[in-house]
Amino acid sequence: MMNIRFIRFIETARIHYLGVLAALFLVSNFITRIVLQLFFTNVLPFSSQMFPPLLNGLFNDLATLVFVLLLPATLLLLPKETFMQKRRGKIFTVIVFFLFSSVFIFTAFAEFFFWDEFSSRFNFIAVDYLIYTTELVQNIFESYPMFHLLLAVFILSIAATFCMWKLLRQIQRKISEQTMYMGSKCCPGRLVTLGGIYLTAFLLFVFFSPLQENRNRFWNEYAKNGVYELFSAYLHNQLDYRAFYKTMDQTAAFSLAQKEIKDAATAFEPPHGQNLLRIVAPKLPEKKPNVILVIMESMGNKWLGELTPNLNALAADGLCFTNMMSTGTRTVRGIEAVMLSVPPTPGNSIVRRPDNASLFSLGTVFREKGYDLSFIYGGVGFFDNMNAFFANNGYTITDKPDFAPENKTFSNAWGLCDEDLYSQSLMQADKAYMDGRLFQQVLLTTSNHRPFTYPEGKVPLKPGSGRKGAIQYSDYAVGEFIRQAKTKPWFDNTVFVFVGDHPSSIAGKTEVPADAYGIVCIMYGPKFFKPEKVETLCSQLDVAPTLLAGLGWGYAYQFFGTDARILPESEGRAWISTYQLLGFRTNDRLVILKPGRQVEVSKITPPLHSSSSLAADTSPTSDDEAVIFRSIASYQCAYDLFVSKRLKENVVLAYTPELRPAQEP
Repeated sequence: MMNIRFIRFIETARIHYLGVLAALFLVSNFITRIVLQLFFTNVLPFSSQMFPPLLNGLFNDLATLVFVLLLPATLLLLPKETFMQKRRGKIFTVIVFFLFSSVFIFTAFAEFFFWDEFSSRFNFIAVDYLIYTTELVQNIFESYPMFHLLLAVFILSIAATFCMWKLLRQIQRKISEQTMYMGSKCCPGRLVTLGGIYLTAFLLFVFFSPLQENRNRFWNEYAKNGVYELFSAYLHNQLDYRAFYKTMDQTAAFSLAQKEIKDAATAFEPPHGQNLLRIVAPKLPEKKPNVILVIMESMGNKWLGELTPNLNALAADGLCFTNMMSTGTRTVRGIEAVMLSVPPTPGNSIVRRPDNASLFSLGTVFREKGYDLSFIYGGVGFFDNMNAFFANNGYTITDKPDFAPENKTFSNAWGLCDEDLYSQSLMQADKAYMDGRLFQQVLLTTSNHRPFTYPEGKVPLKPGSGRKGAIQYSDYAVGEFIRQAKTKPWFDNTVFVFVGDHPSSIAGKTEVPADAYGIVCIMYGPKFFKPEKVETLCSQLDVAPTLLAGLGWGYAYQFFGTDARILPESEGRAWISTYQLLGFRTNDRLVILKPGRQVEVSKITPPLHSSSSLAADTSPTSDDEAVIFRSIASYQCAYDLFVSKRLKENVVLAYTPELRPAQEP
């Protein structure tokens, strides 16, 4: 009897409901891939190489389908058959069809625009933006024709629902009413099927790993399923370095990390072998200027040129780094690198992680010298946990709600324009000066971000026209900022640092493009930095130690970076990463550490300053061992210090003996 009921259940409309939804999901993903090829043929050409990724994509879609059907299976299998056969049950079914059609089609549209922005399927960035819905929604509505897009989604969802219902009716005509009717009680077979779906989803969650099998990053992204990647990114935003990455002996790792550092402090303090603690001796007289550190949104060094006359002028008159690289692809990575001088740990930035308060940072040094610390941001600093991070590390917070009314002249999804940010900075600098306090400000700009809108009439390019207009406006705002600052009594005793958080676009055929991370970095203060161009390959981690070395301060610290001015050109290096891939670049090598304890080494040809490219991936050779161990040592030590709470400022200061006797410069 049970077998008969189960056969009848297989034939019932409930399974057909799920079948047509599954078909829509698979078709929508197939169409999404074809559309991506149609619009991005430069990286996804129609050729024989598309078939393996297409098959892998189908497999990934089939695996993801189990997760996707969890909710509709619950909605369509649990209600009683008598309810489903009535008019209200059929209306309920149509509503379910329409809702899931809308989700599938909207996801397809979203994946297209996400690829257009990031050359990727959904990843950690999508997860972060979904958490901060206010900025996400406003940015989307300002950047895209949402009315037309939503109307298209609605029309396509209606059409898909109609087609699914017609298909279902065709199937039902072939099934007798007796077979369809199972009584008012919930059929045990229905529960078995529902339980099977849940069990399969659980097993896939534990064991499934998406198929890729292609060295070209774009084809790997093409084969992924966006829905799976979205949930995977949410669940894996932090990784245990020691569990997933290649490791080495801890003492040897710290010894190697210490050798990596080239600066004025050559002696590492006790406990030896397990830290990077060191003391730099002060010069006399000690310089104590105000410092305004501007972290510039998406300011890659490729933009320096015709669009940036003001930054060009500052670069010519100050200390300019022509080959500095960001550590990652998000603003919080830039903040982490500049403020903490620590390599990126896998997953989220320390800025967004728990237990990131009272870390030894650039701010710690300034606070110990008696400076007033402030973080000024034209957006809402709740985004990316920035307010909490800076507040918990000694900074007074000024974000959009706190700006003076006269400094709120223009705003978009991400916050007030750069001119308003700089006006607020000048106002607070004036107040600190009048109160007789030295100040160190950290500013974060917003204008060089989609939707690329800014005040009318400032630059020739129209607001909202694209990245070049935003770059031009950002540069214009910098020029106005410096022009107004020069009229202030505190200007002569102030250093301005302009550093990019990350480039505007990091994409390439490799997973970690070796030359895509270049950023602007200029230190400008005529009385403190002579005009100089540093062409050595260096990192955002070097900003803090280079700045402090230029001021001649004596202090204890545990930065991973060094004074980039004395870093030999032959020993240039940079840490570059995505959320899970940890890269270490030298002049002629790129090491990538991957989960699964994988290590890949690529040769960069030609080395350094010319237009570099990666040679074909090669297996590590004996010649590569040194750079591999340097890479492992730096990332492993950064992780160990953070999780063991040895990046805390009280740990650093506890090992601070009296500073060595002052030396004459």
